[in-house]
Amino acid sequence: MRGLAILAALLLLLSPSAAAAAAVVVDSHRPVFWKGEVRKSDPRLRDVPECRTNGCDRAFVSVRLPAGLRAKAGGVELAIQAVGATPDDSLGFAVYQGSRRVALADAQIGPARSVWLPKTTARYTVYVFYNPFVPELGSDVVRYEGLLENENSPRPSPRELLPDLEALPQRYATFETPPPFFDDVAAPGSSCFRSEVEEQNARKCLRFGQAMSNVGEGPVDVRYSTPAGQRPHEVPGSQRIYRADGTYRDVPSVGVMHYHEIHHHYHFEDFSVSRLENSAGAVVATGKKNGFCMADTEMPWWARKGNAPQSYPAPRCLDPEPSSPPGVDAFKNGISRGWADEYWWALPDQMIEVSALADGTYTLVTHVDPNDKIRETGEGNNCVRIPITLSGLATATPKAVLGTTPKTC
Repeated sequence: MRGLAILAALLLLLSPSAAAAAAVVVDSHRPVFWKGEVRKSDPRLRDVPECRTNGCDRAFVSVRLPAGLRAKAGGVELAIQAVGATPDDSLGFAVYQGSRRVALADAQIGPARSVWLPKTTARYTVYVFYNPFVPELGSDVVRYEGLLENENSPRPSPRELLPDLEALPQRYATFETPPPFFDDVAAPGSSCFRSEVEEQNARKCLRFGQAMSNVGEGPVDVRYSTPAGQRPHEVPGSQRIYRADGTYRDVPSVGVMHYHEIHHHYHFEDFSVSRLENSAGAVVATGKKNGFCMADTEMPWWARKGNAPQSYPAPRCLDPEPSSPPGVDAFKNGISRGWADEYWWALPDQMIEVSALADGTYTLVTHVDPNDKIRETGEGNNCVRIPITLSGLATATPKAVLGTTPKTC
């Protein structure tokens, strides 16, 4: 019996969950890191609700900040980001003290997640769990990096903390057939969604990814509401601008929310527009002004001071807030400080119709908030341009290759 007990103990130590457990302590202003992975086949943990039906990894983290840092306003950023993941992969995490859950990051879109923990001395167990939006499309193994870092907040004052949108370089241009999205599909071999064909008479769609980050002091925060259960075609949006003392003001009429009948949710209209220019700088093709559901999906400020906790998770931005007043569906979307929102090439309207163009090298230009509807600290970083070479446009297998030298406009 004693031999069986020893063998059982050895098997427990060698199990994937136990072997992957990390011990991380933040005790200064410097960030600390750990690495892990989550497998679909990881053993389930009955005592942890988030791990009963999903594979989980585990890490032990401790906060031991000196008194000088504990006295400053702010929190301890606990974050993860997936490494080498596909767009269909997603991880979440839950933070426990003993048997009590104290924080949860369960967004299902994008590679990054974060929360803030109190600065008080404490120990936690972090369970990183498998959490793809479409489980059958997720990878068998998803690797990640974890971060624990002290963050100080601005001193309380009436000063407004404005956002600052920055257009990031476009990503992955292609003429591939996009996969189905909600109830929108592309015909076999076509690079255009049904909605793009019907609404824009598209025949050959140059698809590309884009992203925008918020490098300002406060979040981009856009809100709108409808009567409960009703979805009017258009509703006005307002921008919430926060102050350093935690108060805020709402600025009305910053844009229109348009309900998309095929996608069954609202888009923030005119949030970005893209175009192609020829070598002489003339515009030869223009995409539809895109509307988005802004969200925190990427963390370009990884391990850099100033990151806000993930406050606008996706796809929650598509649904009314749980705290909506009676008789009202209240929505919010936005991008927190230090975060970015990526729009994958395979999303509807992430394209420019190019059937009339000839092969050649063009410039792909993307302008975020082109009508300056969002109040922000500056507009000089809202536009980005990058060379793009198109070939085989007259064939059934056209190709697109992005250059490597993006520039601001």
